[in-house]
Amino acid sequence: MAERRILIVDDEPPAIERMTTLLGALPAYWVVGCESRSDRVIERCRTLKPDAVLLDIEMPGLDGLELARQLNALQPRPAVIFVTAYEDYAVEAFGLAALDYLVKPVRMARLRQALDRIENVDSPENVQFVSAKIGDRLVRIELDQVRAFVAEEKAVIVHSLQGLAMMDGSLKQIEQQMGDRFLRVHRNTLVSRMHIRAIGRTAGGAEHIEIDDLEFKPEVSRRNRSELKRWLSQK
Repeated sequence: MAERRILIVDDEPPAIERMTTLLGALPAYWVVGCESRSDRVIERCRTLKPDAVLLDIEMPGLDGLELARQLNALQPRPAVIFVTAYEDYAVEAFGLAALDYLVKPVRMARLRQALDRIENVDSPENVQFVSAKIGDRLVRIELDQVRAFVAEEKAVIVHSLQGLAMMDGSLKQIEQQMGDRFLRVHRNTLVSRMHIRAIGRTAGGAEHIEIDDLEFKPEVSRRNRSELKRWLSQK
């Protein structure tokens, strides 16, 4: 395995020191830099080109969630592993395609588990799961099982083979990160490109999508109809 370049971002020196010590015991990983100021992170990533950023969330200035949104736009895009003292941000973090979410104090075994995932992620298109809530449980849902994302009020409903789940974030974020896998068919709906079966019509004449493995048939808007039909003609 090639040596992986790691940038540590945290405004607390003891946290940086601990993470540097942990990574120093892992020969496959090289700490290329440490940064305590959020306004310098993007430029340092452009210069250092880390494979992964270990990113705190609650920082002065830009918080870690906003930084993650900006990191997603970089080319090459580093993997983001959140390292935080708070569990409350997990759903939103995974909605930003975070590779993992570590709660301080981080243990070596848990850090190693998170870093192992870097080998399978080289771009936003390779995101393999989303994190969402089913009841009070936070679960990971493999993207291969997801059939649709539907925006409802301030949440996104995930329609998957596991049933319905709820995640934070927006359809726009999902579309930016996974547009190669999910197609917008309505202002409030993205569907899995590979599981679109057909376009049907309701008794009232409105067009809807038939999706593999789902009884749910989302409506197709006029604005998105042509792109959908183009996609179906290419399948």
